[in-house]
Amino acid sequence: MKKIVLGLSLLVAVISSQAQEKYVPAIKQGTKLGYSAGINGQNFTVSFSIDSMTADYVKLGWNVDGYGSGTWVMRNKSLESGTRGYWGQPSPGATEDMADDQTVLLFSKAQWQSLQKENKITFDQQTFTVKKPGEQQQLKLDGKLVDAYYLENPNGSTKLWILNNAASPVLLKIEGNTLGADLAISSVE
Repeated sequence: MKKIVLGLSLLVAVISSQAQEKYVPAIKQGTKLGYSAGINGQNFTVSFSIDSMTADYVKLGWNVDGYGSGTWVMRNKSLESGTRGYWGQPSPGATEDMADDQTVLLFSKAQWQSLQKENKITFDQQTFTVKKPGEQQQLKLDGKLVDAYYLENPNGSTKLWILNNAASPVLLKIEGNTLGADLAISSVE
């Protein structure tokens, strides 16, 4: 009987530890992020690279095969308090500075604090609330469950997945984006 109880206890411990282990990819200067994107029924791949990352400046490179590449720059104000994403068509060969209230792929410190304190954020003039993800909403990379927040707007038509990483809260996925492309992360290098 003791062996059965011990065996069951070990099985529960192993299952619990595996259920709690979530993958948190390292996001730092030099990281490359691959995404699948879709807009107006057209699907394509896009890659982003974190070319430069400091406390008050992030330079993000982008590349779309067959279209071109360029750079976006987010400065201190947008990194501190931005609440809008940049959804404009990128300009190949250009370096574009984001407006003070805009970010690309990253969420601002103010949004992160709101996420931690209130379980919600304001993004693109909508309030998104943290929801418990069902099996379909769990995000995986390379077969590993990613440690991410899952959020929905009030009517559930737009969904966000944000990496659980205070230093680099990256947009991993957006579904139902009314302002631009839907994105889904496919790789981190």
